[in-house]
Amino acid sequence: MLAMQGWLFFSLRHQIEQGYPDFTIFYTAGKCLRQGKGRLLYDTSTQMELQRSFASGVQHRAGPLPYNHPPFEALLFAPLAAFPYPAAYYTWLGVNVLLLAAYYLLIRSFLPALHRFSPAMPVLATIAFFPVYATLLQGQDSILLLLLCTLAYLALRKGREFGAGVFLGLGLFRPQLALPLFAVLVLRKRWRAIAGFAATGGALLLVSAATVGWKSLFAYPQYVLRLNANLAASGIYPRDMPNLRGMLFSLMGSDSNLAQWLTILASAALVVFAAVKWKADAHEANFDLGFALAVTVAVMVSYHLLVHDLSLLLPPLFLAAEWLCKAPGASTSRRVLVIAIGLLFLSPVYLLLQRLGKLSALFWAVALLAIGLSLAMASRFSATESARSTAQSQP
Repeated sequence: MLAMQGWLFFSLRHQIEQGYPDFTIFYTAGKCLRQGKGRLLYDTSTQMELQRSFASGVQHRAGPLPYNHPPFEALLFAPLAAFPYPAAYYTWLGVNVLLLAAYYLLIRSFLPALHRFSPAMPVLATIAFFPVYATLLQGQDSILLLLLCTLAYLALRKGREFGAGVFLGLGLFRPQLALPLFAVLVLRKRWRAIAGFAATGGALLLVSAATVGWKSLFAYPQYVLRLNANLAASGIYPRDMPNLRGMLFSLMGSDSNLAQWLTILASAALVVFAAVKWKADAHEANFDLGFALAVTVAVMVSYHLLVHDLSLLLPPLFLAAEWLCKAPGASTSRRVLVIAIGLLFLSPVYLLLQRLGKLSALFWAVALLAIGLSLAMASRFSATESARSTAQSQP
């Protein structure tokens, strides 16, 4: 799979340098700030003018590839916009690789059984995971969110709930993924984590206002809603989303009001389910599996989700694999988790569904992972092993 993805990346190198990847939106935002046009960050004509200046070779876009992320994230890409587009892209690619290495170094010490089983497998699995490849290819920011989510997990494990809230709040450049996790913490009444998240969100709000002005900041939600109302023009297709929304819209059609209401109601029910299952306390049994379940549910209910966003599933997948290496015997939970992990790590599944225009079907693999994690938490071995692991980690 690594060889296949490496070949795909090499074969697409010319399109990359012409401006086809999603990195175009970040480069556009950075250019906009560097030219002193922060208040025009969400102006369609300004975005189009900027993209024509560095991506004129892109043929199939009638309009700009829209920058639809919060204003504060644009500051991250302003320094990169000082370079020509290809140099900026490859620099961000290098940053993403470093972020991925940092993620692995942080989480590896919590996977002792998996490393005893195979020291090389976790490393290879990290870089061969197709959503990670998609993130690197597109120049997206999902690996940054992966790192922040991992830091929040480590902070919670050490009882530093305020810090966990801060890390999760820094992930608000992907609010559709950060907010479901925050909702779980709210339902669990983890007040210090909530305070950290709120403080970080407030600070980012002020940074955004300083970046684009209050008027543009207040207009940002309307801009996002307008893009969502005109999905084709925005290049946003629910059928390409491996989440609950994508699955329901694929079954019922994008114009179905029933699909919209079912998405809302089912999402709320899943978040409540994750909060009930996960105690969000490092001293509780099943903490690791509960965190993995909460992240998996956040992915399932995220209103806007593309394949590269599934990079966030790496911690749940690794924590599930760690449990598999410890759990004895055969059980339904083992079988379900093995199938889910196998499907999500098999790159040809992604390529086949992409060719068929059925990427929303990946939702069922994510749902299978959530079911397997829930069953594993219910097993007697899981509770005993988690309690022992927590006790051993205490000074």
